[in-house]
Amino acid sequence: MKRYVYFISCIFASAALSGTASAATFNLLTDKTQFAIGDTFNVDVKIDSEDVGINAAQATVNYPVSILQETAVDRANSIFAFWLKDPTADNTNGAVSFIGGSTSGLTGKTLHALRITFKVVGSGSAKLSFTDGAITAADGNGTNVLSLMNGLSIVSSGTQTTSVIASPSTTKPASSATAAKPITRPAVPTGKVPVAPVLDIPIYPASGGWSNIEMPFIASWGLPLDVTGVATAVDQQPVLELKKTEGLFDNKSFAALSADGIWYLHVRFKNDIGWSTTTNYKIGIDTTPPLPFELTIKEGNSTYVTTPTVSYETNDQPSGIRMYRILVDNNEVGVSKDASFMLPAQAPGKYTVTVIAEDLAGNKTSTSAEVVILEQPFLVLGGFSLSFLAFFGILILILVLVFGTWWYSYHMWGKQLERRVIIAERDIGDALGIISSDAEKIMDLVRETKISAKDANEVEFLAKKIKDKVSSSRKYIIENIRDITSK
Repeated sequence: MKRYVYFISCIFASAALSGTASAATFNLLTDKTQFAIGDTFNVDVKIDSEDVGINAAQATVNYPVSILQETAVDRANSIFAFWLKDPTADNTNGAVSFIGGSTSGLTGKTLHALRITFKVVGSGSAKLSFTDGAITAADGNGTNVLSLMNGLSIVSSGTQTTSVIASPSTTKPASSATAAKPITRPAVPTGKVPVAPVLDIPIYPASGGWSNIEMPFIASWGLPLDVTGVATAVDQQPVLELKKTEGLFDNKSFAALSADGIWYLHVRFKNDIGWSTTTNYKIGIDTTPPLPFELTIKEGNSTYVTTPTVSYETNDQPSGIRMYRILVDNNEVGVSKDASFMLPAQAPGKYTVTVIAEDLAGNKTSTSAEVVILEQPFLVLGGFSLSFLAFFGILILILVLVFGTWWYSYHMWGKQLERRVIIAERDIGDALGIISSDAEKIMDLVRETKISAKDANEVEFLAKKIKDKVSSSRKYIIENIRDITSK
């Protein structure tokens, strides 16, 4: 619930900053406007999104407490899945307020937001009106698309009558109606029963079709010259044989059909011979958008596949799903009746995929998801895909590592060689020193030993020669060792 509260708070915060774009309308609907003290009746809060997907709305419905008192607020069939502010009524100040939202984008002509039940407690004219209204588009920016708020006026007399509208849990009532001014004319007998009426209903132009419009409507028909009376009724029975004339008239106004489902307008003619067959005009009403649904990318939200497949599925009552529209960055790329669709090829980049589910009455629910098309790999190695930049980046890294390793090895080898040269210099110097010292000892030994002068001179000569050779070679040997290792 906290997530929903944060979500819808962001929506209305964005709406306050984004300005107003003309589109959606608030409407108050009831099935009649004449009441008496003691009557109870329902008022439906409806939204006409005018083909713009919406995801939140808020409003306050005001009413005069001296004439009307709220007795119930019903949100059971609302298009909104969660509420930042539960519908609340204040019979002291005459106000019913609400803030509701949906995680999907919803589109329809008479989207149901709320039903308020009132009891008539006083007489006079009562005006019900909206204040503090906002309707936000499902455009990611929370744009306020409210353009108009249509209220409602009712009249209460002081005479007690029975209630005229059942609660939502009871049997659905027939629509109330008002006939046009009666027609007075002489009948022209034909000697046979009348032909069946041919009906013209502008807002429901085709019998058996579905509509998302829930509002008062007018039906008209041509009157053959032999017709002396007309009978009408509206209910949810497919066939009804009317047997009571209401007078002679060629049109009639009917209140809004009070619930989604299949309705029938029955009209029958009477002449001096008898009754015509009844025309049972079928009207399908569906003001509820398809159920919210999830949108998934088969290949994942990040993929190398340039034609990813999107999957989705939802249900709708009572009319059923007509089709799904698929958009990429708000551009329609296809229409499908299936629960999946393969997108046309896309260049690498990030895209917003939107699927709009539309029912047979024209109501819509939309859901969006992001997909990232990755750049095709330059090379595939061992199951790893590499782009052009990644490949050359890795190649450069390898070269840097190889050079670094060689330089380090060479540097360490140079240090090791330097240590070996120092050791060689030390050892050779020590060895030559020992030889020189030994030669000196030989010379001393010869001087002390009693040998012939000739032998002594010869030994002394050889020892001195060795000493001189060692002394002269020492510098040469050590310097040549360093010269050889430096090359």
